[in-house]
Amino acid sequence: MIGRIPITILSGYLGAGKTTMINRVLSGDPGRRVAVLVNDFGAVNIDASLIATQEDDRISLTNGCVCCSIGDDLGAALDDQAARADPPEHILLEASGVAEPKRVAMHAGYWPGFTLDALIVVVDAETIRARAKDKFVGKLIRSQIAAAEIIALTKTDLIGPDMAQSVIGFLRGIAPDVRVIEAPNGSMPNDLIFGSTGVFRAPFQTGDDTDHAALHTVTWIPQQAVSQRKLDQALKSSPTFIHRAKGFFVDADTDRMMLLQAVGARFSFDAAPADMAPAIVMIGTGAPADMSAEMDRIRQAVG
Repeated sequence: MIGRIPITILSGYLGAGKTTMINRVLSGDPGRRVAVLVNDFGAVNIDASLIATQEDDRISLTNGCVCCSIGDDLGAALDDQAARADPPEHILLEASGVAEPKRVAMHAGYWPGFTLDALIVVVDAETIRARAKDKFVGKLIRSQIAAAEIIALTKTDLIGPDMAQSVIGFLRGIAPDVRVIEAPNGSMPNDLIFGSTGVFRAPFQTGDDTDHAALHTVTWIPQQAVSQRKLDQALKSSPTFIHRAKGFFVDADTDRMMLLQAVGARFSFDAAPADMAPAIVMIGTGAPADMSAEMDRIRQAVG
């Protein structure tokens, strides 16, 4: 391999729009061989016409991109890319929604054979003020913003231009010199994603300064088809401590596999590949007992 492979890290809190941005990169023409390393392989919705080959944890596309699962070992995933006969010219690395991006950057950016090119933090314009002040996850979200070289501000179409400017001012109160790009539909110019200077506003520091213990997860694996109509109604009554819900289920009315994605009070249902394993995951700041009770309520409402 000649030279070090640049890495762009895509970070941001749960539901900010990272997967949408990744889908747009994969379905477009980045102008180079890009390997996209993702956490949730099943959530990446790739047009079948773009797929050249597909394996268990890797999809090769006709535009030269590959999409791979990070798995449990980021270093091993990077080594696997570097060892390919046609190694990527750029890595786009999706950080977990509850990850400290500066830690991911230090780990990936100093891995042998790689260099850190950019750290992009995706921010939901509609919910960021409330989330950043949340007593459970606010510290994490503010640290994500502070670590950013570029902020991709999504969903600005939901709040209007005046409120968008107010949100940008709020973000600059946390990160005064950060570059903010409005990306209402998850689109960003390729030269920003893959052509950054790689020069950061401040050096990264180590240390455990964020408490993730307040976030809890509960999972439901449906054993039979679920009514999308009833699930839609049940989700409208979810408490505010549920920050994110995501998963697959078979719709009882159409017998089709569906993808549920929910962020706060917003949620959507989209068709998904038929071979996905049904499972719905909720992430939130409620106590474990409250999280379980909410999942039980939804399960009973759709039963």
